Amino acid sequence: MWPTGGGASDWSMYSGFARINYNYDERYLLEFNIRNDYSSYFAKGNRSGIFPSVSAGWRVSSEKFWDRIREYIPSFKIRGSYGLVGNNRIGSYQYMQTVTVTQGGSFNNELVNTVSYSSANPDVRWEKTAMADIGFDMGLLKNNLNISFDWFHNRTSDILFGLPVPGIFGNGSPYQNAGVVATSGWELSLSYYFKTGPVNHTFSGNVSDSWNKVVDIKGTQSISGTDVQTILTEGYPMWSYYALKSDGFFQNEEEIAAGPIPDGLTPKPGDIRYVDKNDDGRINSEDRFIVGNDFPRYLFSFTYGFEVKGFDFSMMWQGVGKRSKWMRGEAVEAFHNNNEGPVLDMHLDRWTPSNPDATYPRLTRGSESANNVLGSDFWIKDAKYIRLKNVQVGYTFPKKWMSKVKIQNFRVYASLQNALTFSAMPGGWDPEYTGDGSGRSYPVARVFSLGVNLKF
Repeated sequence: MWPTGGGASDWSMYSGFARINYNYDERYLLEFNIRNDYSSYFAKGNRSGIFPSVSAGWRVSSEKFWDRIREYIPSFKIRGSYGLVGNNRIGSYQYMQTVTVTQGGSFNNELVNTVSYSSANPDVRWEKTAMADIGFDMGLLKNNLNISFDWFHNRTSDILFGLPVPGIFGNGSPYQNAGVVATSGWELSLSYYFKTGPVNHTFSGNVSDSWNKVVDIKGTQSISGTDVQTILTEGYPMWSYYALKSDGFFQNEEEIAAGPIPDGLTPKPGDIRYVDKNDDGRINSEDRFIVGNDFPRYLFSFTYGFEVKGFDFSMMWQGVGKRSKWMRGEAVEAFHNNNEGPVLDMHLDRWTPSNPDATYPRLTRGSESANNVLGSDFWIKDAKYIRLKNVQVGYTFPKKWMSKVKIQNFRVYASLQNALTFSAMPGGWDPEYTGDGSGRSYPVARVFSLGVNLKF
């Protein structure tokens, strides 16, 4: 008799909202929203979440006192907003203790059912994020140059996650409203239109930055991952990298004898040396540091295009000014998992007695690699980049030609996607890569295309 099993769940959410808009003479703008979400993910008494928001704007350039400078700054507006949003995505039945019956247990050599009970917290409630934003929009040069700036601050409280529980508890960790995370940032964007003779130019760009910090998780820590380890702890960004710090290479046996060396391992000259954080003469998990994170900083993009006598050209660049990526496995290790390869160009500058200032440790495979593949910042790479995302050229035939054949618009064009990338990532790996760091993904494709836009 084959064991059988199954499961089912259901959930529901009801929402209602109201909105009030006020506009006085296109100068004073106000909007108020309120919504009430009712979620079955929470127990009765905690299911309702009320989330109000308000936004206001003042078009300063519409005031009479602005007439004195209108010639120089034809438009100027300041604005701000504040509101609450909620999150209930924790799964069904977390507030009640559920029972799981499993077939396959054995008692007195007979097949019996076994029963397990989930951990539950009947007091779980909505996770809330308070979002504040202030900014301005400004037009210059007869509104041909437009500039916008925003600053924001978000504070998420009552974050739903499972705090660590002592082993004596004997069960899993129930969800609790136990965390606070703050996120701040800014964004600057501009667009500019101008002419030089018969040529029409357009330029636009933006740059932004944001950062987060764990404010409160009740003094606990959570470490996650195996090859790539991250930590959730107060005062640092969420899931920051948690690793040993490399300190060059051992150059000779005397340096190895002076230590420190990892527990249970015997390095050789050319192997990575690590920082002894607690000065106990040994290298182990107690010597890990918080060494950055995977969050991109200083994101930017800009586009430029021109049009003259039917010909047009446009290009778009994008990039990230600061980002770290912990690479692992065959993405960076020579002879990973004792295989024949890969061996990359980066491995050519390896340590040898005659090349002590190399950028890569001695080539190893199998158990010889145990010291070098320990989780350390040696494998955290600089992933900032700039990329020519798209470039396009085209020609639109004159309407007086096309009208003779009853065609309203006829344009031919050629474009190239992912044309150029400038990056310090080793091995040619894509700096936008968001996977586990092993490089096991298809490379970014460079795509060339020809096209026709035809309108009758």
